[in-house]
Amino acid sequence: MKFTSTTIFFACATATANAHGTLKQPMGPKDMTDLAGSPAWDGSAWFSQGSEIGCAAATGENCGLSGAPCCEEHMQPTLTDPDQLTHQLFPKTASSLYLRGTEKNVSTNPLLSKNPLLTTFQFNPWLAPGHAPVANSCGILGGWQYDESSRDYVAGPGDGYSNFKDGKGGPTNAHMPDPNMAVPAGTGGDVVLQADINRRIQEAQGKKYATNDNPVWKAGSQQKVSYSIFANHGGGFQYRICPIDYLRNGNLDEGCFVALEFVGETSWFEYYDLSNETDVSIPFTSVRVNDANTNGVLPKGSTWTQIGLPSCQDETSKICESPDFENEVSKQGIYGWIMGNPSSLSPALAEIVQSGGFEIADKIQVPEGLSGDYVFSWRWDSEQTPQVWTQCSIVTIEE
Repeated sequence: MKFTSTTIFFACATATANAHGTLKQPMGPKDMTDLAGSPAWDGSAWFSQGSEIGCAAATGENCGLSGAPCCEEHMQPTLTDPDQLTHQLFPKTASSLYLRGTEKNVSTNPLLSKNPLLTTFQFNPWLAPGHAPVANSCGILGGWQYDESSRDYVAGPGDGYSNFKDGKGGPTNAHMPDPNMAVPAGTGGDVVLQADINRRIQEAQGKKYATNDNPVWKAGSQQKVSYSIFANHGGGFQYRICPIDYLRNGNLDEGCFVALEFVGETSWFEYYDLSNETDVSIPFTSVRVNDANTNGVLPKGSTWTQIGLPSCQDETSKICESPDFENEVSKQGIYGWIMGNPSSLSPALAEIVQSGGFEIADKIQVPEGLSGDYVFSWRWDSEQTPQVWTQCSIVTIEE
């Protein structure tokens, strides 16, 4: 398992600040993962922009951390344990005086400390897993379908682009979409998934066709699944499935998906060690999040998992000196923020990225009694930004 295509290097940190994350196993169709004609956009750009917990809908605005709230009505965070956060540590500066989350007695909800950075983050999707709205359950290329100008993809509509150029706001994608991309920016992931099936039907010329190139799963079996991230915005994720009829009928949405259960409490950070020409798999203890240890997740009764790669403690520094939290991965010296910028990575992670990248794997339980084709989805709820990444593929399940 060589991960030579997992991570793409770009020229500078600014260009990759919002290249995001991607489903690796089982991988989606080629037009979703390999956007021909685009050196700056890739398969990690499928998400919903402008999504905060309690909002009725995502907005596409560059809101939240970079501007006004995404909506007027929010809900309170449902996470209750600071260890469920991924951005736990911040340097002791005038604007951030505490180790985030360690002052457990400052309020009835230890997450709502006096830390101004946490106050900024408190309505982002991971603070109440599954509650933030999405515009498309398989993501939108570039986060939204803007109708004014391609420049809106850089930092949102309205004054977003000019504010970004003046240093007053952060980027959404940091680049305008290239004019010759195989899939245009603003396209829904469900559209790409259905188009891939239509192409297969057409190419089969009346013969039997396969809906996907992925292995067939047995009902009741355990399967390895994985993702990779390109800008470590923290938070957590889950995997889920929806019968393919919802895709065919144009009714694919969050309501049709059933969350898949994780197997055990172990995840794996995997990469190819180029110097020793060997595969490396580092097991680490997962932080599972569910109704039992929070004030509620969605879907009810489901389980989420914290992103297993720690970011840098101080992301504004030009040197990544220490991790935001500790686990078995960080104890190997592996942690970081923007994968295309070596100065925002630990030396160990910079070497891994330069050698081809990494995947973070879990085992999931395939439910008993299922048969047929299903849309498989990875959903990542960000902690650091008002964004939700969703990406889809198709799996075939046999009894």
